Amino acid sequence: MGPAPCPAGYDDFGDIPFLEPLDVLVESLNREANLDAPREQAAGTTILGLLIKRLRMVDDRTRHPEIADEVITAPMFIVGLPRTGSTHLHALLGQAEGIRTPLYWEMAMPSPPPEQATFTTDPRIAQVEAMLDQLPAELLKRHPIAATRPEQCNMLNDWSFIHQALLASYEIPTYRDWLFNADYRPAFETHRRTLQHLQWRNPGQWILKYPKHLLALDVLLAIYPDARLVWTHRDPAVVLPSVASFTSFMRASTNATFDGVRFGREWALFEELALHRGLAVRDSLAPDDARARIFDLHYGDLMRDQVGSVAAIFDHFGMAFSPSSRQGVERWTAGHPRTRHGVHEYTPEQFGFTTDGLRARFGGYMRRFGVEPEAKA
Repeated sequence: MGPAPCPAGYDDFGDIPFLEPLDVLVESLNREANLDAPREQAAGTTILGLLIKRLRMVDDRTRHPEIADEVITAPMFIVGLPRTGSTHLHALLGQAEGIRTPLYWEMAMPSPPPEQATFTTDPRIAQVEAMLDQLPAELLKRHPIAATRPEQCNMLNDWSFIHQALLASYEIPTYRDWLFNADYRPAFETHRRTLQHLQWRNPGQWILKYPKHLLALDVLLAIYPDARLVWTHRDPAVVLPSVASFTSFMRASTNATFDGVRFGREWALFEELALHRGLAVRDSLAPDDARARIFDLHYGDLMRDQVGSVAAIFDHFGMAFSPSSRQGVERWTAGHPRTRHGVHEYTPEQFGFTTDGLRARFGGYMRRFGVEPEAKA
């Protein structure tokens, strides 16, 4: 499915800067990504879709200026290394009463703003599901995706073109290096405005998730000064091979010269940089603020007691966890076992990793947070 058509006459891209990242992205794709004709066309379709998404969002906001009056209060963000149970936790938290987790379909096609009365019957759900039905089954083993499932909130700011997820799909080192040095304020302002868009006609308390927010956690806290953080932890010797396997599946599909070991080196550095940037911001917080704002959750604790983990998060932040919320979490847990889409198989050696090497590299992090080594590694 291609991008939704944009009616003639749309020419306002809004006031948030985007031309610099777009220019760097296009140049990097043209010069470095080594795309064949079909993949080059697919990349162009992706960019066109984001431009159309931007035009439609800006037009909605112009026609309905009251969207700008929406206040995003105390959003909760799940952060930490990827592959730490954060996707499952995000879905669990979304089962509680009054909670809004952004669903894939509404982030993919946010215009016009979704309405509460038709939220479960909106025709865009079927459109997005049809698109997702074309995804390979192997991808779903690595990361479950569905139109009506909560998804990472980088789709809220993809139309800023400050978009780390593109690094998984394309070998674009110039754009990657630009991202590592970018001013993330336009990305998070785009993120905030999209949340206003989705909240306008369907309110709720937002819980969001994206590991790469650690790259610019300071900007996130500037845009959302009352944000709450759930920081997930897991053995890096399990995390790094898993995330490399997930992201390499996408990179290998676009790059005929893909090399797993070289990719592993690149992605390990990416995750290490994000983690250390996030920890630096965490360490800059006043101790009382950090204790109130951050809840640390270990993967093993989540897997041992999923309902109890959700209840503990709500308790930490002074949020009600009603009996019906508990029942919703229990239903989701029962209906979504970890191996629902099959077993995700990989080895550290595919990406040039060793278990001991990863634990030594991330040893300071493991000691600081009491991260236990996992037998799986």
